[in-house]
Amino acid sequence: MSEDERLRRDFNDYLLLERGLLPKSIDAYLRDLHQFLCYLDSVGVKNPAYFSSNDIEGFLASAKERLSPRSTARFLCSMRAFSAFLKLENYREDDPLALIDNPKLPQSLPKIMSEKTVDAFINAIDTDTDVGLRDRAMFETVYSCGLRVSELVNLTFGSLNLVDGYLIIRGKGDKERLVPLGDNAVWWINRYLTDGRERKDPKKQCPYVFLSGKGIGPLTREGFWYRVKYYALKIGMAKAPSPHTFRHAFATHLLNHDADLRSVQLLLGHSSLTTTQIYTHVATARMHEIYKKAHRRA
Repeated sequence: MSEDERLRRDFNDYLLLERGLLPKSIDAYLRDLHQFLCYLDSVGVKNPAYFSSNDIEGFLASAKERLSPRSTARFLCSMRAFSAFLKLENYREDDPLALIDNPKLPQSLPKIMSEKTVDAFINAIDTDTDVGLRDRAMFETVYSCGLRVSELVNLTFGSLNLVDGYLIIRGKGDKERLVPLGDNAVWWINRYLTDGRERKDPKKQCPYVFLSGKGIGPLTREGFWYRVKYYALKIGMAKAPSPHTFRHAFATHLLNHDADLRSVQLLLGHSSLTTTQIYTHVATARMHEIYKKAHRRA
């Protein structure tokens, strides 16, 4: 096995076992590493574990025309992880990326659904069918808890407490968080489990809460996206919202109803408060409204 192959294998294990990353994230990190190792080989660097900051800058310069600022930021994130891995495994003691800054990215604001639109979306679901019961329980849950789609479709009975009303979620980086489950969501999940799911999987062979329409298996991310598009069309939306929009709506509506930013951060499972702060822009309208009510010269 070559040194390159050994590094790739060990780095893969590090990302999986130490960082707890999901397979898609690991694939992205390994693709970035592969491109960088090919560059190092092309410029005659014999041992890829001992690259320098000049090598990083050289790669970025060579790929300048094909890398967007966002792709550059992702590449640097991958290389920082690789550098941390090399340090942990005693390949080297320094950090060649210590003095390299990430590019400034344009801030993209999340698209938000109004409370009225969320209500219309959920109320459009026909709960006279088993699929409708599942969908109502799903959308009540994802909006009640601000879940990522992957967290929703991977929800198991072991993570669900309907008596005390909460979920235990393992999010990005395998971080665990406890999320309150609203009364509406509890009611609809109970009804789905009793009236819909029970008929399809009476022996509870599948550990996942939300089943697909075909067979006894969990609903997929693609399956959830299909249901979003179906109901968006049903209520006459010009363009279907992304499945992630329900998570954005959860955070925004909490802030609009006076939740503090730190609590929203914990509920979303964000590592940094900075990530959560992107939602504060949507509270601007409410801030102006309060100002006009409270200030005598507004």
